[in-house]
Amino acid sequence: MANPAYGFATNEEYSLRFASLLGTDGFEAALRKEIEGLRDKDALTSNGWLWLIRWARSRQIAMPEELLLELFDEWSSVPARCAIVDLATFRSELQPRANVTLTDFPNRFLAKIMNKATAIPVKDLREDVRPDSGRLTAQAESVLVVFLQVGTPLTIAAASALVRHQWQGHEQLFEFLQVLAQTVDAETRGVWSERLNLKLSRE
Repeated sequence: MANPAYGFATNEEYSLRFASLLGTDGFEAALRKEIEGLRDKDALTSNGWLWLIRWARSRQIAMPEELLLELFDEWSSVPARCAIVDLATFRSELQPRANVTLTDFPNRFLAKIMNKATAIPVKDLREDVRPDSGRLTAQAESVLVVFLQVGTPLTIAAASALVRHQWQGHEQLFEFLQVLAQTVDAETRGVWSERLNLKLSRE
């Protein structure tokens, strides 16, 4: 459960202790039960949660959906958000149909994330207020990057649904994707274009 603040030696010592505990009869089963029953996002530090999420994924242990959603909302780190999405969706056997919409998206966890990312704050719905496009799409942009980086068929389908969703930030989000596509190599850009069924080249 590494924390950079403690230094290499301390982290290495605790890693060895924990590895020893895992070898104890019944310890891993007890830890698994504790993980499945977690509900409070303040129960661990960020480093603690990130380690636990990755360990749970390596052992294929599910964690409560609402807890993972709270952690996703609290963290802005793309690698941390990717770890959360990977853990929350690894058991999903859903095969979204081509061009599925956000409204009909079959995975509840990803649908909740997308709905929240594209929700317009009440104060921005006033006719006399013109929301800043960058602020409006910031959450959706972060979510899109996470979905593309996780890269499973389910998250790619979610990325496609998010980009196609008709909302106030639709055009800006697609423009962001086009700009993002220019920062990756041609092969990756081609894969994204094919799997999202979108033309991402500016040519």
